[in-house]
Amino acid sequence: MGADRYSRFYPVCRFVILGLLFSGLAACKTEKDADQPTVLGVPPATAYLGVEYSYNFGAYGGEDILDYSLTNAPAWLALEDISNKARQGVIMRGVPGLTGGNRGEADLGKTKNINLVTTDGQMSGTQPFDIDVKYNLMSLDAEAFTEGESPEITASNRQHCALPDLEPAGEHSFTVNLYNDDGSVSGTKALTLPTRRVYVRVNLDKPSVTRVAVAFELQSDYDATRCDANVSAPHQNCDYSRANAGDAIPGKDIVGLGSASPAPKDASGNTLGYIEYEPDDRGFFTRGVITLEPGITECYLPLEVVEDSFPESPETLRLALTEVRSGLAGLGGGNEGVDVSLSIEDNEPVLAIETVKGGSRDTLNVGDVREYVARLSGKRDRTIYAKLTHTEDSTARLGSEFVIERLENSTWVENDQLVFPNGTDEIRFRIRVPAAGYSNPAFSDRFILLGVNQDFQAGRENYARGESENLIRVSLNELTTPLVLNASPRFVPTDMALGHEGRLFVAGYDSQDNDRVLVRIFDQRGGLLQQVDVSAAGDSLVAPSPVINVVQRKVTQGNAKVDRFEFVVSYSTDQPVAGTTARGAEDMVTSLYWFDAASNGGEYVSTWTTRTGTAAGDNVRWAGINRDTGYVLLAGETNGVFAGQQGAGGRDSFLQRIDTELDGTSQRPVEAWTRQAGSAADDNVAGGSLESVAPLLFGSVAGSVEGEPVLGGVDAFFYQASGADTVLDVSQVGTEGDEAVSNGLFFSGALWLIGSSNGTYSVLAPKEEEPVLERNPLNSTAGFLLGYSSTGTPVRAFSLNDNNDQATEQLSGLAGFDGDLVVAGSTNGDFAGTGVVSGTTQGVVARVSLIAEADSNNEDTSFQNNWRYQLNQADSEIVDLANFRDDEVVALARVGSNWSVLLFSPEGVLLTP
Repeated sequence: MGADRYSRFYPVCRFVILGLLFSGLAACKTEKDADQPTVLGVPPATAYLGVEYSYNFGAYGGEDILDYSLTNAPAWLALEDISNKARQGVIMRGVPGLTGGNRGEADLGKTKNINLVTTDGQMSGTQPFDIDVKYNLMSLDAEAFTEGESPEITASNRQHCALPDLEPAGEHSFTVNLYNDDGSVSGTKALTLPTRRVYVRVNLDKPSVTRVAVAFELQSDYDATRCDANVSAPHQNCDYSRANAGDAIPGKDIVGLGSASPAPKDASGNTLGYIEYEPDDRGFFTRGVITLEPGITECYLPLEVVEDSFPESPETLRLALTEVRSGLAGLGGGNEGVDVSLSIEDNEPVLAIETVKGGSRDTLNVGDVREYVARLSGKRDRTIYAKLTHTEDSTARLGSEFVIERLENSTWVENDQLVFPNGTDEIRFRIRVPAAGYSNPAFSDRFILLGVNQDFQAGRENYARGESENLIRVSLNELTTPLVLNASPRFVPTDMALGHEGRLFVAGYDSQDNDRVLVRIFDQRGGLLQQVDVSAAGDSLVAPSPVINVVQRKVTQGNAKVDRFEFVVSYSTDQPVAGTTARGAEDMVTSLYWFDAASNGGEYVSTWTTRTGTAAGDNVRWAGINRDTGYVLLAGETNGVFAGQQGAGGRDSFLQRIDTELDGTSQRPVEAWTRQAGSAADDNVAGGSLESVAPLLFGSVAGSVEGEPVLGGVDAFFYQASGADTVLDVSQVGTEGDEAVSNGLFFSGALWLIGSSNGTYSVLAPKEEEPVLERNPLNSTAGFLLGYSSTGTPVRAFSLNDNNDQATEQLSGLAGFDGDLVVAGSTNGDFAGTGVVSGTTQGVVARVSLIAEADSNNEDTSFQNNWRYQLNQADSEIVDLANFRDDEVVALARVGSNWSVLLFSPEGVLLTP
């Protein structure tokens, strides 16, 4: 029985053991093989001379502890020697230029296909990479310096040197030349002047493992042997020649360390050990060495600016890092040096010149004299001088066209040098323009641009520097009496414009010659240059009212751009006109002229004449010429309907474009398009403009223009059109009162409208709401000046009323002038505030400043040149205005039946009394 149990046990056991064996073998066959050794990560591709380079590799894989090696590596790069072979990574490090044999710059450049190899003894993995070794670059950073001032100094978050204490002032001694009035050297003078410390930031891109010492030097293009024409050194015009203008002088304007200055210290009083100064070949400390310790990337180079008493414009020079004395650093990409521009602002008193009223420009008649104000600003403790002269762009010259006078012992004497005793910051001087011997062959008036005589003042102590090159502009007017327009024959002017070189174009008609339309062209002295007979001698017209405009535009002639000067004149008539065919009851006759310099020494000749209109009556109110393409634009009113248009009822407004096309070698007019618009009532067109984005028309109406809401009795309106099919965006603007528009101007980005009303106007701008025009009633009729954006939003509003609110003011003329607006018209009371109560109509003109009014929190101290002038002539008015160079307001005036042109200065002085 026991034997049976054994026999049964043995086979079972044997089978169990065999099953376990096979199970084990099966398990061994499914176990995963070891991964290939693999390096993780890619090292930085850039290294820098003198800067530690390191990278910690990782790896995985292999059946044993991994080992690492480098192949094709630069000499400076190696693997860290580690004893812990179980570590799953390796640090690769080195310092280009130092490790691997101190090869310096020989380590620069790119090494390709460096391999980090890892192996477990049987399998291996490789990570290829490149390293490009570059210079550790140095750079400089500096702000502008000002004489007599030390800036604040703060450190960045970089590792930096000790901050220098800039507050202690120093002293510096040097010698300067003295000059005679003609600029020749009369001797020398030794000066010892205070200095103020400034600094330049010196930066190292990466922290170096070694000390870096770099040489620096102040450099300038100044050269005392570079002289102006016809002089030789030594001379004032060599020391301060035009070639040397703006160049600072190391050793005189700025030094590293003043000759009698203490060495720079930090805030704790310790001498800065990282800076050493060295003398140049003149003995001035303008160079030296700055040292950055290991790990430092920002340091500070103290310099000293000399506080002299010479008037100087801003001067520049350079601070250059010239040589690495120790350590490894790069001075620019080619290691040829790095520099920074240094600027030094002067702190001498500054001279400003103004009119007595505070203006920056004026006009003075030939033969007259006027006082002006010279002001000094800035600290001083001594007498200061200022030598005046004309500047380079001035067309009038001191001594030939004008003289300067100063007050000495209560007597005005000719002297162009102003004297400001200590404590006196404002004095007056005069400009006188002698009439005897005055000549001007040019068409345009001469003008003075007055400034300091830098050629004389340069290098001389205690003179003021100018606030700008041109301190004031004074135009010299040669037309000193009114230009009479209708002495004989009886010429009746209706419009005027100013053209090239000050030519004045006056359009009108000859009342003694069938009301023949004429254009008279005058020079700035009032001389008649040309009379253009617009209508033919045989035409019989009835008091036409021609309008005129001029343009200067660029055209291509051959392969060059040249100036083309043109004027257009247009009038309405119901009479036959030679060379034209009538269209309806009353048509528009338009003529274009151009300036032919070769014709009779230069005159305007005809380009074309055309007659346009509807079958009814058409009245032109304004004409213009586009300065880009030269097309003519007319604005006016019609009782008819233009082709392709629709009448709104009553009298409509219209814009019409006339192009000039070539017909062989001739030029002919082509009516391009007309855009008609209006209300059911009679529209009154006051003018048009080509200065806006698209051609613009403006006027007033007692009705709804193109469906716009009616605001009051008479509203102003305007719109733009660029073709016959233009969809009009009409702006009908105003208040509940009457705003009848008499003239307008697109100026300074806004449309300005003038007229008269028994209300005073202002623009209210509630918070977060559109501005609105507000009107308050007056006892009398006053002029208004309203400014609108292109979308009809009111921007500014002015009312021009007599102080007593008793008279009637009517406005008719408007012109832009030096950023402001000038209006003109008439009054029957005291408009100018002179106490005159005329009881009759008198002409008026006023300048309205567009400078924003001061508010209670921000006082506006800008010069605001508001003025008014009233003609002391009964039955007079000023009907039109023009602007000559922002120097003169040109006014077309009527006194009774006599017409003349008057001139006003920028400050309202009547130049033609």
